[in-house]
Amino acid sequence: MTMLERCELAKAKGYKYNPDTGELIGIKGNVIISKDRDGYIQASIYSKKYYPIRGHRLAWYLYYGELPKNKIDHIDCDRSNNRINNLRDVTNQQNNFNNSKAKGYVWHSIAKKFQAKITVGGKIIYLGLFVDEQDARNAYLEAKAKLHVIN
Repeated sequence: MTMLERCELAKAKGYKYNPDTGELIGIKGNVIISKDRDGYIQASIYSKKYYPIRGHRLAWYLYYGELPKNKIDHIDCDRSNNRINNLRDVTNQQNNFNNSKAKGYVWHSIAKKFQAKITVGGKIIYLGLFVDEQDARNAYLEAKAKLHVIN
């Protein structure tokens, strides 16, 4: 069953969405609070078997009447916050801009310094070599603030 079919089935069965609170309401009137292993709110739609659907996808569909063209990004990075003003349709690259685990620098063993770099549009931009690790990180964070912008 495709994602669109799952969303259509959920709507037909009576699932509701409150865009102000981000709550999904099941067919029995209960707020859906169960989460999948990645921390996203998840509903299970039944049609001969259970089909999981992440809450932000169902919320988007119920609010806009269609699936997003790309990915859905949680602006505040809180996977359980499905308020409509916290969701946006972004490309995969834009969604990766939220990755807080990315350091933006590596140890350059030949130069014996930290090398800072950032990727934009599939192209690597070298930001320089730094003796201090924190300076390399700061160079990356400055570039990130300028280059990883979602309009």
